[in-house]
Amino acid sequence: MKTENAVEWHSQNAAGFDNKYNHSRDFIERFETWTRVIDRYSDPQFRVLDVGCGSGVFSFYAAERNASVVGVDGSREMIELCGRKKPHNAGNLSFVSADIASLSDTAKTKANLILCSSVLEYLDDLDGSLHAIVAMLERNGVVIFSMPNRTSIFRSVEPILYRFSGRPRYYRYVKNTLTLNELSSKLTACGLDILESAYFARTPILSSLFHVLGAPQFSDNLFLVVARKRE
Repeated sequence: MKTENAVEWHSQNAAGFDNKYNHSRDFIERFETWTRVIDRYSDPQFRVLDVGCGSGVFSFYAAERNASVVGVDGSREMIELCGRKKPHNAGNLSFVSADIASLSDTAKTKANLILCSSVLEYLDDLDGSLHAIVAMLERNGVVIFSMPNRTSIFRSVEPILYRFSGRPRYYRYVKNTLTLNELSSKLTACGLDILESAYFARTPILSSLFHVLGAPQFSDNLFLVVARKRE
């Protein structure tokens, strides 16, 4: 079935997407990278907002380490999947179907920690969405973003592959590709200070070489940025 946007595409693939965290090398690495950072910035008193929570993998993880978590996603199918997976005793965790433009109405209160994994690349209005997300952050609050790394060799050939083969299929819905420096500059303009960053999602063989050379930006397909809202 033909889909018109990223939300519809992810809705049709909700269960399959969730299952990738069990067997996909890339998704397992994503989970390990993200959970290490969540551990560093969590607090038993923190309110967490997971923007574009998908199947809720990081929402569930964060709920074990923070006071409360609200997972938000534009896909009703993803939110329904989160509801089916939610333990009965997870009273500090809730899921809502909504888009980024309505975050202030959905989340009600500002968060101390915001998670946003592999969402920014699909947004029509990147700058407006970044401002909407940052507006939901408390002073001194921390936000964690990840998105495709445009500097990597694979990302540079990805549009060519898609043009001639139609794969990877998700590329049809990609609106934004940035370098780490480009996203960091946008976050700084939004009133955030960069705390740390990292490249991940390694490419076989290439990553082994470029990590030795101290240049993972040319081989790893994703990057992560952690930033704090200024007082």
